[in-house]
Amino acid sequence: MLKKLNLVSKNPALQSALRALIFSLTLAIAYNNRSFWTFFLFIAAALYFYFNPLFEAKKYFSSFLIFLVVALLAVSHLPTAAGKWNFLAAALFGLFFFILLGVKNLVFINRLLIYELVNNFLFFSLFMTFFLFDKSNWFFLKYAAIFLAIFALFRTFLFSQNSLRRAEALSLPISAKINLFSASLAVLISQFILIAAYLPIGFLNLAAISLVAVLALKDLTISHLCGNLNRSVILKNTTMVLIFSVIIFIASKWQP
Repeated sequence: MLKKLNLVSKNPALQSALRALIFSLTLAIAYNNRSFWTFFLFIAAALYFYFNPLFEAKKYFSSFLIFLVVALLAVSHLPTAAGKWNFLAAALFGLFFFILLGVKNLVFINRLLIYELVNNFLFFSLFMTFFLFDKSNWFFLKYAAIFLAIFALFRTFLFSQNSLRRAEALSLPISAKINLFSASLAVLISQFILIAAYLPIGFLNLAAISLVAVLALKDLTISHLCGNLNRSVILKNTTMVLIFSVIIFIASKWQP
């Protein structure tokens, strides 16, 4: 047993998997026993696993914080009698926690592609949270929080792009541009979800169509910052948005 534990401690992938498993278990306990101590245990475990080691903790901290808040909001929304759905939700969050730890701790080789998956999951989770939860109380505070989260996700995503790092090496003011573009994109998407909220197609479809808009804006922004924006790129993203929008609308059950 001691040899197995020693093997886990020396293998970053196994260590991240074990931490993700404990994360899922503490989250499942918090789902089913909503007390101060279960929430404290979950948050303490998540913080310890993320900050140990401290390597690149600052770089992905905003993503981790958003991930943690979304998980806690899911706790407050799922009914205690949901049964297996509580454990499925905990397992899903545990899987993405493992992926986030793997990106942060250099477990994966192609970290850029893997982080894009986490980034898109966080966008989708944010949109679901916005469309699902009651917005009648403290609307401006909630809307401001969503805006800041969207800005942070865009900013982390853009700073993680290798192509933009190479452009920065050529003495181009990429850092300032990324901050400006992240804020501009956050304004666009926050306005988009505010308008989309009036569509009677359900929160999952609303979150999906919002994610499609995010994916298109990501590609357009990276192409522009790298100097590769042309008609072909614009046409490709416009076509993607139109096709997926039609699919989502057709698959939606329109609600009165």
